[in-house]
Amino acid sequence: DEAAIDFDNETSANEKQVKEERVRSSLAQLETRLSDYTKAEKKIPTKLEKLVPKYLAEIPSLDLPSCGRESKKVEVYPPAILRDGQVDGSRLKGTGHWGYVFTDDRIVIFVDCLKPSLRGVPWYQERGVY
Repeated sequence: DEAAIDFDNETSANEKQVKEERVRSSLAQLETRLSDYTKAEKKIPTKLEKLVPKYLAEIPSLDLPSCGRESKKVEVYPPAILRDGQVDGSRLKGTGHWGYVFTDDRIVIFVDCLKPSLRGVPWYQERGVY
């Protein structure tokens, strides 16, 4: 019946919202731990896995069904994907993994996904600039 369909749609939307908030929280955690690493070690890690285990127990899981299967993988990109300090979506692979790119003066962690979040913003543009 219609009430059941509405309930299922609401539940599905709520689950998506919860997953998105979890991803944003993980992104913030990665940013914080990366900041801790760069301050303490006085260098930028060549890959996010260098944060484990001293700064982070593990790379957090990225679970956004619209972007691919759940994963803890990190796609390291060359600085060429940055345009004016921001990630250029046209240069991404859209792996559905965490994305990581750095230069001497900029570090960016992002979701390597071109699809929009529920806010209507492409995932790679969601919070993640350090």
